[in-house]
Amino acid sequence: MSELQRTVFYDRHKALGAKMVDFAGWDMPVQYPTGIVQEHLSTRCGAGLFDVSHMGRFAFRGKGALPFLQHVLTNNAEALGVDDIGAQYTIIPTATGGAVDDAYLYLFAEQEYLLVVNASNRQKDWQHLASLKKEFKDVEMTDRTEELAMLALQGPTTRQLIESLMDSGRLPEPVRNAVETVTLSDMEVNIARTGYTGEPLCFELLMNREDGPDLWEQILRAGALPSGLGARDTLRLEAG
Repeated sequence: MSELQRTVFYDRHKALGAKMVDFAGWDMPVQYPTGIVQEHLSTRCGAGLFDVSHMGRFAFRGKGALPFLQHVLTNNAEALGVDDIGAQYTIIPTATGGAVDDAYLYLFAEQEYLLVVNASNRQKDWQHLASLKKEFKDVEMTDRTEELAMLALQGPTTRQLIESLMDSGRLPEPVRNAVETVTLSDMEVNIARTGYTGEPLCFELLMNREDGPDLWEQILRAGALPSGLGARDTLRLEAG
């Protein structure tokens, strides 16, 4: 049996007394001593912080990136960047119209796309996309899963919480799938109004791996409650 992978937040989870489980080959927190119910309610009434760094993150750059993504994804990638909308849910289809995986596509900078895929399908997705890339020129494809950390901050008090840490920039407009790049406590962070908890105020944060643990601690000190896979699932179920 292969050793489980660990996100950059693993030591933080253990220090907080999290119950760790095998999730898609990653050692992930299913709940903390506070319990799933409290983590669920904290997200609904305040702010819940989730480690989602186990997700796969593929970067696409160059003049050929957009034509390539238009070919390999079901949604219209060209719509990104219009009216502050920089993210979209999409499907990686098979040649016959089936689904290889579902994913989220982000555009934080011109001609620089980030595709977030499910942890369990990361290798399969990479191989599928790499096999199709051969037909396209001027597109650079990079697996940045190890380089980037990713957090989900969800709940009604999250906007105020993020603003308390902000040095420069502005938060994404109150529209789902809007994105911005800001500086939080001297760290550059890409922020998107995405997430699956059903909260109208929802943010997903992408930062350099080395900045992740410090930002995690600062968000917790600002009032968020660490939340695990258990609460993530109950929140998704409640939201339908």
